[in-house]
Amino acid sequence: MKNKMILKRILTCFGLLLLGTGIGRTEETKTARIVFDHYTYDFGEIRETDGDVSHTFRFTNEGDLPLVINSVGVSCGCTTPQFDRAPLLPGRTAEMKITFDPTNRPGRFEKVIHILCNDPRRTVRLTITGNVIPKPRTLQDDYPYYLGEGLRIADRNLTLGMLPHGKTVVRSVGIANAGKKTIRIETTGRSLPAYVTVRPKKSQLAPGERSEIELTFRAPEEVWGRQQGSFELSADHRPLLDPVEWTVIFTEDFGALSRTTLQIAPQAEYSSSFYHFSDQPQGKTLTREFQITNTGRKDLIIRHIGTTDNRLRVTADKTVIARDDTATLTVKWDTTDKQGRISAGITIVTNDPGRPAQEIRLQARMVE
Repeated sequence: MKNKMILKRILTCFGLLLLGTGIGRTEETKTARIVFDHYTYDFGEIRETDGDVSHTFRFTNEGDLPLVINSVGVSCGCTTPQFDRAPLLPGRTAEMKITFDPTNRPGRFEKVIHILCNDPRRTVRLTITGNVIPKPRTLQDDYPYYLGEGLRIADRNLTLGMLPHGKTVVRSVGIANAGKKTIRIETTGRSLPAYVTVRPKKSQLAPGERSEIELTFRAPEEVWGRQQGSFELSADHRPLLDPVEWTVIFTEDFGALSRTTLQIAPQAEYSSSFYHFSDQPQGKTLTREFQITNTGRKDLIIRHIGTTDNRLRVTADKTVIARDDTATLTVKWDTTDKQGRISAGITIVTNDPGRPAQEIRLQARMVE
């Protein structure tokens, strides 16, 4: 009897040993297991001008089944993984090459690579880091738009944001001489409203010299909402063909409000800032409603409603919105003669100092 008990204990211990070493595992307990020799890599400082950099991560299948990598996701299109998609047998080692493109990505970076595979963990993460030393900027980099006669400008479509009417506000855009001779610059504003003046900060620019064009706005109090215009430049008295366009949104001046007044000010909450009508028959009048709720403590006043399309009509059922009350904007868009993809914008100006102007974008696709 004693010998039988001893034998039974020996067999039990042997069985546990088999399980501990993986010998005798059932098919159900077998898995693939991906193990990398390291999971992060720091490139240190790299120069943008040197182009792509790469690092190779080595990994081993320490499981019992072939390892299958289903997909590799990256957090940025600047990061590219390369690897063999064939199943990796148990005990075998393979490589994954990660390439990073530093073009137009100056400064510190951290990119994450997500590996989806048949390891029980499902996803394994790799991380690459580094610091990109930017390439020296040229005139072409800082002033990408060519106007002619050697002149380049930082932007030809100036979106200058919200400006208080009744006050003088100056905005500027950079300009440079990329030519080989000194150029005399002049501005003309045949289409400018009376409240806008445009002048070059320097009347002459030497080769390689940089300066600014200044735009001065002083809109009267009756001017509200989105306003657009353009101005033209000449070089050595020769007109340049392409105008420079500008857009601003005029709101009331909240600069003198005290902190106490701001705390009890009206607050506008909009039901939506975008709507797509999807496919619509040509010529149909499209209708949509939007709501504005006053969540502040004083009356919310709609000062102005403007549109970018003269066939877009917007009406409000009230222009003074009491505390916790809601106004409804009804939009009617006449699409006669419109084809394909169309879009338009609505600008609502209120006395909310936190959000004095709100834009609502509309889109549709006209079909026959």
